[in-house]
Amino acid sequence: MAKKSGNVPRKTKRSSNGNKRLLILLVLFIAIFLIYNNADKLNLPSLKEGTVVPAEKNERKTSASKKPSAEKKPDSQAASPNKKSTGSTKSSSGKTATKNAYAPDYTFENNKDFSLPTYTKKDQIIWHEGYTLCYVEEYEQASWVSYRLTAAQIKGKNERENDFRPDPEVSSGSAVPDDYRGSGYDRGHLAPAADFKSSAVLMSESFFMSNMSPQEPDFNRGIWEKLESRVRTWVKRDGALYIVTGPVLKGKMAYIGKKNKVAVPTMYYKVVLDLKEPEVKAIGFLMKNEGSNKSLQSFAVTIDEIEKETGLDFFPQLPDDMEKTLEGSLDVKMWFSRGNKDELAE
Repeated sequence: MAKKSGNVPRKTKRSSNGNKRLLILLVLFIAIFLIYNNADKLNLPSLKEGTVVPAEKNERKTSASKKPSAEKKPDSQAASPNKKSTGSTKSSSGKTATKNAYAPDYTFENNKDFSLPTYTKKDQIIWHEGYTLCYVEEYEQASWVSYRLTAAQIKGKNERENDFRPDPEVSSGSAVPDDYRGSGYDRGHLAPAADFKSSAVLMSESFFMSNMSPQEPDFNRGIWEKLESRVRTWVKRDGALYIVTGPVLKGKMAYIGKKNKVAVPTMYYKVVLDLKEPEVKAIGFLMKNEGSNKSLQSFAVTIDEIEKETGLDFFPQLPDDMEKTLEGSLDVKMWFSRGNKDELAE
């Protein structure tokens, strides 16, 4: 009986050891389970993926993958919007026209002074509702008058009233009507009154003396008026045109005037720009201050030639390649009706 009672404690000891082993295995199992499900938070190797990627580096990698590359740009954005290339295309007539490689709406046209030649702070720029001019006190007239002419602008019942008067906006004082009296020269419009029939205000503005220049009567009422009328015909066809016109103020010139000394230019110019597709085009005219029976086409020149003659830089806000193409080439048939032989021969 003594042997049996002595064996009981051994069994209890073995059971206790087994329970400890089970408890240890359970703790290990729980630990492994927690580690397995929290590997990312603990910055441990990912057991799911089987790869080693530290959490911090993974975040950087994800951010970098979302960031667009600065080295490669789409072809449509590769060039500066102000420096897009301009090509040329054949028009329906077979003539070469400047192709509009830009957006349908040219952003540079939105600039208030887009159509103006280059000017400086020293220049006296006068802004009227219908046109803008650069007044040169030395010659008592404008070196250029610039405006955008539309088809709607030339329509209307407002007729000229010949209310010639000094321009109150000219700080140095403009010429006055009496300066022309008895001189034998017309008070010749630079921006013609007939271009502003749509508005009584615009019509009246056209009679400021800052918009006048001494012109030979045969010139003012002849070939010059003929050119002005032709421009209005073009604007009816093309919808809108940019025009810059003025005298060539250089060389030996006569002077008229009582109160002011007004120079009498020997030549005048007119520059016309059409930015409407499909034929974006430009043309210039250079005329002596005298009557002529020659055709308008005989006075047509490139804008570059007028720039050389006047020292002005026309349409400086045009992209360089576009400016070079438009101002360096000339095709009168793009302006004068191709099907009208009489017009081409006038």
